[in-house]
Amino acid sequence: MSELKGSTPIRQRHLREQIEDELRSEILLGTLQPGTRLVTADLAERWGVSRGPVREALMALENEGIVVSTRRHGTVVGTTSVVDLEEILSVREAIETFAAVDACVGTQVTQADLRRLADLLARMEREWEQGDHEAARNHDLDFHQMLVDLAGNSRYSTVYRRMISQTRHHVRAIDSKRWPLVGWEEARRLHHGILDAVVAGVSEAVQGAIKVHYAMARWRVAGPLGDPPSL
Repeated sequence: MSELKGSTPIRQRHLREQIEDELRSEILLGTLQPGTRLVTADLAERWGVSRGPVREALMALENEGIVVSTRRHGTVVGTTSVVDLEEILSVREAIETFAAVDACVGTQVTQADLRRLADLLARMEREWEQGDHEAARNHDLDFHQMLVDLAGNSRYSTVYRRMISQTRHHVRAIDSKRWPLVGWEEARRLHHGILDAVVAGVSEAVQGAIKVHYAMARWRVAGPLGDPPSL
């Protein structure tokens, strides 16, 4: 019996995904700084693989928005900017609002889903209080991704996942002096406001809670120093 066609591409795809995950991790952790050249031949030699899966991984990361390709410089880690981050937050707000309202209007949200959302917030709070701020921020983003996923719309989820990856990348453009602008108690209140609205299943309340959250996020990124906006 002949071997099934396509078995090799499947293994190749898994290899591409491993390379993609490794590169994404190094970019988002800052090991690979913005502007760093990503040379296919060098990366292939580093991992002892052919150039094909490396090229595929770089194309996937370019589609994700964290690397860019130019004729002059080849493929490089994308630069970060506050302007880009503001745009990303606006896209995230729009998708999250539509998705959360769809989830509330529909019947697909279960008690188990709500418990998982609450658990993510509890883990985020516990990690922040223990000083593991990086883990807390990761669970913060996981909370928002899960909220979008509850709508059961794969397009919402796919595009939002790209926005989350870009958020992790561009967040490094924020001036470090701005991080304390929204204190932990305020951040906790904003997230619980979203969760409470979803639990209540009131679409207007969900829209309002998400709007307030992202207004505060944009202010923390680039708003005038001083008191937060009145919302």
